[in-house]
Amino acid sequence: MTVLTTIPTSATRPFAWRTAVWLARVRRTINRLIAAVISRHERHAAREALRKLDDRHLKDIGMYRTQIDSNLEELAQTRARMQQSGWH
Repeated sequence: MTVLTTIPTSATRPFAWRTAVWLARVRRTINRLIAAVISRHERHAAREALRKLDDRHLKDIGMYRTQIDSNLEELAQTRARMQQSGWH
């Protein structure tokens, strides 16, 4: 007769603990999705605001009309890297 001495770790954890961990993961995923939607809306609003400026105002801030999309994309990537590193 063999006695089982190894019990899977998921069976030893209380149900409440596993539920709390699962809920934390779900909350983190929802927060990330909401942050992505907000970020997308902010980029869209910034893009529209820059497109409404005339060439003189764009030149004043050091930008040409052809650079609007690429500059916003670079800023979005920089912001994402900062948020992933924990900088707020």
